[in-house]
Amino acid sequence: MNNKKINFDGIMDVVCRYYNLKKEDVLTKRRYQELVTARHMFCNMCRMYTRSTTISIGKYIQRDHASVIFGSNKINSLYDFDKETRVDRDAISEVILGKDMGAPSSSEVIDINWRAETITFTRGDEILTEKINKFLSRNQVKAFNSL
Repeated sequence: MNNKKINFDGIMDVVCRYYNLKKEDVLTKRRYQELVTARHMFCNMCRMYTRSTTISIGKYIQRDHASVIFGSNKINSLYDFDKETRVDRDAISEVILGKDMGAPSSSEVIDINWRAETITFTRGDEILTEKINKFLSRNQVKAFNSL
């Protein structure tokens, strides 16, 4: 989202890409866990990066303002102790703010440690180690972990 105004559509696109979901599915009334998590993350990101009211955020996702507050607060409370939520929120925030450095190319990769779930790679003159989750969707990480 570099050099663009942060708005609901942009945030929804980032959240949907991150969780590998369709916007239409996230906006439905269905309460599947992956849809609820994406909705809550959307509410949290909107409250963090827009000056919109909870009422207008709720209208966008066809929920009331209390649902927006609940979802956003849920992500904030999980952020403190749930590693997966912390990784998800940080990665989505980086994309929204335009700080996402993208996944390393195969020529940049030095080492992959599946037990520690880290990848070591070069970026310019630096050698970096990051969590694999930062570059893969949740479903891709689950697939790798099942190997």
